Amino acid sequence: MQVLVAIVSEGIRDDLIDALIELPEISGFNLQAIDGYSREHSQYDLREQVAGYRRLCRVEVMHAEEHQAALLARLNTVSAASPIRYWITPLLGCGHLTGA
Repeated sequence: MQVLVAIVSEGIRDDLIDALIELPEISGFNLQAIDGYSREHSQYDLREQVAGYRRLCRVEVMHAEEHQAALLARLNTVSAASPIRYWITPLLGCGHLTGA
């Protein structure tokens, strides 16, 4: 197993959710709002330049290695409107804790 982490603009959040929900190779994902900081402010709008950061979304998808190509292809379908930065790391362990 491995974990894909992707950082996307808020503008394509809904398209990203739709694309991932339709993907049969994954059972679910996590999504959270984050503040992205960068030395390159040329892409920032005026509010972002004043604040010093850009509101972004971070998505985490646990998946089998053989589903990586399908997952990246699906992400690529929504990246035309805004680039998506991603990385994939191996998952060393996972499970459910039930307190038992």
